[in-house]
Amino acid sequence: MSRIDPSAERVTTVGRAPLLSTRARARALIRGALCAFLPALAAPQAPDWKRVGPELELAFPADHGAHPEFETEWWYLTGHLEDEAGARFGFQFTVFRRGLEPGPHEAGSALRATAAYAGHLVLTDVARGETRFAERLRRASPLARAAKDELDVHLEDWSLVRAPASALSSSETLALAAGDPARGFVYSLRLTPEKPLVLHGERGYSRKGADPGNASAYVSWTRLAVAGTLRLDGVERTVTGSAWYDHEFGSAVLADGAVGWDWFSLQLADGRELMAFVLRDAAGAPLKASAGTLVERDGTPRPLARADFRLSATARWTSPRTDATYPAGWTLALPAHGLELTLTPLVPDCELVGSAMGVAYWEGPLDVGGTVAGRGYAELTGYHGSLAGRF
Repeated sequence: MSRIDPSAERVTTVGRAPLLSTRARARALIRGALCAFLPALAAPQAPDWKRVGPELELAFPADHGAHPEFETEWWYLTGHLEDEAGARFGFQFTVFRRGLEPGPHEAGSALRATAAYAGHLVLTDVARGETRFAERLRRASPLARAAKDELDVHLEDWSLVRAPASALSSSETLALAAGDPARGFVYSLRLTPEKPLVLHGERGYSRKGADPGNASAYVSWTRLAVAGTLRLDGVERTVTGSAWYDHEFGSAVLADGAVGWDWFSLQLADGRELMAFVLRDAAGAPLKASAGTLVERDGTPRPLARADFRLSATARWTSPRTDATYPAGWTLALPAHGLELTLTPLVPDCELVGSAMGVAYWEGPLDVGGTVAGRGYAELTGYHGSLAGRF
C-alpha cells in the first residue's frame, strides 16, 4: 500500500495497494497538481520550453546543477554493494525534476507550483531475492530543491551532494544520504569517481530522434568507488562497492513513435564501461536513434550507433502485479570491439510500480559474463503502458 503524509505532501511506498487517508483526500487538489508530474506529460509541448540542440556546450561544476529552462531532468545513481559477510545488494537513487510552468517566474504565492520533484529509492537484496522500493513527491520548495550551479539535490531528508577536491580530499566525492524506515533500509554512502566525467553522444548532446530537439544533455560518471553503511532492518552493515551516475535534462526528448527503452550500464572487469540504450516502437522494434558509449580504460569515450551493437533477449519474466512481460536476460555484442556479453538479472522481480509518478518499470542489477566478466544495471520502460509523449 501507499501511505500519504498530507502535511508533507509525501508518498512512501510500503506495500502494494494504495490507501488514502481522509486528510490526504482533502488535499487532493495539491496532490493532483503534483501528480501531473508524469501523467500530464502527454499534454501538448509548451512552445517556450528550451530544447537541447547540437550547439550544446556543457561546463562543470555548474552543469551538475538544475536547468529549470528545460522541462525534464533527473539525477540518478545505481550500484552494487557488498557487506562484511559477502552479502550482495543493488541500489538505486533517482530524483526527477519536472517543470510545470515554462518561462521565468515572478514572485507570487508560495503555493504556486512551478516544478515538482519525485524520488525513487530502491534496495535489491540478492540473497533474499527481493526488491524494496520507496518513493516521494513534492512541489519545489525548501524541502525539494536542486542548486542551479552545483550537484546539490534534496528531497526532504534524501540528499545527493558533490564535494570538490580539497586539502582534505585529493578528489571530488559525492555523498548520498537516503532511507525509508517504513521499508527498513537507510543508506549513508560516499562515492568517489575513478574516471573522468563522460559526455555521451556529441559533447553531451544525446539524440533520441530525427528532430534535432529530440535529445537530452547526458553525462555520466561510469565508475565510482563506494564506501559507507547500509542500515537494514535495524542492523547497520559496512558496505563497499561500485556505482554509476547519470544526469540528463531536456524537453520533448523522445521522438514520435518511441514507446519505451531498454537501457544498460555495464562495468567490465577489464577496466572498460559500456552504456547502451535501445528505443522501441509499439511493435517492439528498435529505433534508429538507439545508441551507446564504450568507455576505454583511460576514460576515452567511444560513441556507438545502433549498427555498432546487437541486443537480443534470451528470457522473459511476467510481473504478478501488472501482468507486464519484461526481457529477463540478454546477449549484447559489439563485434568491432570483440565483445560478446551475456547479461543476467541477479533478482527476477525488480519491477517498480510507482503511485506518485503513475508508471511501472523494471530496474535491477545484472551479472555480466561472456568474453569479459563484469556487473551492471538495466532499466526497462514502456512494457506496462507507453511512455510516448511523457519525456
